[in-house]
Amino acid sequence: MRYRYWTSTGLLCLSMMAGYAQKVDQHSIIPVDTALHTGQLPNGFTYYIRKNTVPAKRVIFYLVNKVGSILEDDDQQGLAHFMEHMNFNGTRHFPQNELVDYLQKAGVRFGADLNATTSFDETVYQLPIPTSDPKMVSRGLDIMRDWAQEALLETDAIDKERGVIIEEKRLRIGLGERIQQKTFPLIVNNSKYASRSPIGIDSILLHFPAATIRRFFHDWYRPNLQAIIVVGDIDVNQVEQQIRKQFADLKNPPNERPRPDYAIELTGKNQFLQVTDPEIGGTGLELSIKHRVNKMNTTTDYLNMVKRSLFNQLLVTRIGELIQQPNPPFLDVNAGIKSLMNGLEQFSFSVSSKPGKLKEAFSIGWSEVEKVKRFGFTSTELERAKVAYLQGLEKTAREIDKMPSSNFVNEYMAMFLKGSPSPGFNWEYNFLKTVVPDITLEDLKDVANKYITNTNRDIFVIGNENDKNTLPDSSVIETWFNSVASSSMEKYKDNVTDQVLLNHLPVPGKVISQKKYSTLGIRQFTLSNGVNVWMKPTTYKNDVVQMMSFAPGGYNKYSNEEYPTAASASGIIAGSGVADLSPLQLSKVLNGKSASVNAFISGKSQGIGGASSLKDLETALQLVYLRYTAPRKDTILFENAMAQSREQIINHYKDPGNVFKDTVGAVISGYDYRSSPGTLARLDSISLEKAYDIYRDRFADASQANFVFVGNFDVDSIKPLLEQYLGALPSLNRKEKSVVIHKQIPEGKLERKVYTGKDNKATVLLVYHGDCQYSPENKVQLQALSDILQYRLLTSLRENAGEVYTPSVKANMVKEPDARFAINVSFGCAPEHVDHLIGLVEEDIKNLQQKGATADEVQKFKVGFQKQYELQIESNEFWMQFIAGQIENKEGLKELPNIEKQLGKVNGASIKAASKNYLSGKNLMHFIALPEKN
Repeated sequence: MRYRYWTSTGLLCLSMMAGYAQKVDQHSIIPVDTALHTGQLPNGFTYYIRKNTVPAKRVIFYLVNKVGSILEDDDQQGLAHFMEHMNFNGTRHFPQNELVDYLQKAGVRFGADLNATTSFDETVYQLPIPTSDPKMVSRGLDIMRDWAQEALLETDAIDKERGVIIEEKRLRIGLGERIQQKTFPLIVNNSKYASRSPIGIDSILLHFPAATIRRFFHDWYRPNLQAIIVVGDIDVNQVEQQIRKQFADLKNPPNERPRPDYAIELTGKNQFLQVTDPEIGGTGLELSIKHRVNKMNTTTDYLNMVKRSLFNQLLVTRIGELIQQPNPPFLDVNAGIKSLMNGLEQFSFSVSSKPGKLKEAFSIGWSEVEKVKRFGFTSTELERAKVAYLQGLEKTAREIDKMPSSNFVNEYMAMFLKGSPSPGFNWEYNFLKTVVPDITLEDLKDVANKYITNTNRDIFVIGNENDKNTLPDSSVIETWFNSVASSSMEKYKDNVTDQVLLNHLPVPGKVISQKKYSTLGIRQFTLSNGVNVWMKPTTYKNDVVQMMSFAPGGYNKYSNEEYPTAASASGIIAGSGVADLSPLQLSKVLNGKSASVNAFISGKSQGIGGASSLKDLETALQLVYLRYTAPRKDTILFENAMAQSREQIINHYKDPGNVFKDTVGAVISGYDYRSSPGTLARLDSISLEKAYDIYRDRFADASQANFVFVGNFDVDSIKPLLEQYLGALPSLNRKEKSVVIHKQIPEGKLERKVYTGKDNKATVLLVYHGDCQYSPENKVQLQALSDILQYRLLTSLRENAGEVYTPSVKANMVKEPDARFAINVSFGCAPEHVDHLIGLVEEDIKNLQQKGATADEVQKFKVGFQKQYELQIESNEFWMQFIAGQIENKEGLKELPNIEKQLGKVNGASIKAASKNYLSGKNLMHFIALPEKN
């Protein structure tokens, strides 16, 4: 479960229904998608149902309540969120904690799948379940019905949950929360929202009488404030009948309290605040110009939304060009129109500066905004933006029948909560194809004039506590604005390029051999230059081709002296463009195309990763060729990147979390030089010329490269393109081998306590590790042990002790460079509870070692693992990683792992043995972060 300070609804999501509609009137009411089945029961309960078969045999249930922290009485602060927790701690059909237990046995993971969220104005519960068993759909509706109005709210359960809520709140203690406590009242103009943080206040959370939360539940959990959303592989009519049967008897309370619509009034005034804190690194300015949102009802409203989208797209591109300037005074600049909360949107602007350069940084960034307001955009900029916008629309159209059910939910939630439209993709497609070409430069200038105004403006100057006396006040900031407004400036000149990616085609190679792996549906080509290509045609996406390559080498081949440059080489050089094209020019050349390719250099290999549409596969392959053969270096971009990195290093340890993280990393790696955090000395050793030479060297020989292609393509059809571009890659036949660096991981038991930060919280990380016998079967046993230990810790640390919000257990087993395993147990807690909680972890481990796992625990793991595997293998990403992993590990392309056989070996006894092996404590590291001592 989680809470949000506020929700931001961005641009209207494209609904997902293929097809074509008649041309629409630009001033008509936006229709409702005919694929969406919606209705309302006599008691006011609303439902939204849609059939969607991606993923197959799955359905998502959402219970949406127009109930949040804004409705709390003064003595109920935090109880909207507390109520969300209580719906998992005892309902009519699932008393105590039986709900989580029941769903885990059905393959639904707590936290990852089963979850809920509470905000100011709404509380939402989510439940994805399998539909292969029809009874599960009915059971899912039972759970929704229980959440709607059947919470037991037993006093003992309430008291046990108090500690869990406090620990969830503790996790949020830190710099971000402190900044928000200062800025949020201004953002909401000191409305009621300022005093209704969803997480609440300690004095109430710890001591409220049970009757107080029962009153909140009785008042607000009622059908006329609730809706159910059901999207998935279901029978719509059958689900509707079940909803009408199961939810019709929900009761609204007699003499019900009216549900107020709390507004954030716009005052017409400007507000200013300096925000300082010892943990803030650097100096920045944030601006928000607030506006009232017009409800989207008509096609004119929709068109205005599209204009704002194009405006943002163009402004982001303009702002992005500023980084091309030599030695800019800023580190980052951002601007655009965004949603805020509760009927408000904002034009936001932010800039972070180099030390002592805030005025100059602001002036350059805001001058770009002023230039847009004064002169607008150019016709060539607008045309590129339209092309890109419509290209994205066409891309969505091609994937319409592959959209997962989760993509629909936010739109239907907005429909219920905010009255937003949901017209369906067929309507949107035709509307946008009609109106986007007619949007003018004057339209976008009108957007700028509407949103970039001088009233309802909040400005926050943010800096470190030590710089408090040097930060500008509101009068100084006002002079900065006036200076930019009164300055003369030239219109923006768009440097249009007529360049192409390749002026001449390279000399192609040939396929000299090929092989089929029929059981896996994979084909392999060997090209004349030695390149091997592995191809897996799929239909998981209609028009996506994903690719990657890897070859032995990497930056491990370089000395420690060269390591900083070698490890940075791919980022420096690949980030500089290709051939004669800067990143800006490259983006213009690629505008309207769906093709992206980048390069990487890792410790033991180098290669590329990318994706494209089938139509633009040739463009992607041209990019691959250029990444190998025509790298580009850019002195300005390099120096700017180094300046940013320098400030990051200087401010790194102002964040207490970095102190702990770096300590953990240093100890686990045996204080390995290459695993240690960056320093100014290492940064200064990085050379652009050396990075360029290293990059060229790493990509000078493709003779050992393996390329993997996965997607919706015909192998024989793309063969000529592979020969033309991959076959033309340079081949030196160097027969390289990866350099394996063996880290000296400390053995035995050790403990490190790190005292960092002022906040009253602790972080615990227990690392069980050692050598192992690597095998797929052992990996499954290790994963089973990890998951089962997490079940137990969730019970002992959270449910029973109430001293932890969410304990985490993560396991990993690797084959290279050495066969090793690690199990990481981590949690946050109060400093005074550290020893007690570590003791509880040790008790759970000891119990596993003595008695093994229970049948229920084994069942939960098996079903959950199986369900996740079924979803994973139906994706291009799975096949990319599987093929690449098998080849790189030299394990061969055999059949997929026999998961059922592997799971069949998991039982109580095997977990007992695994716990003795992997959790023996022979090699155990304790890391504990505690507040700084006074």
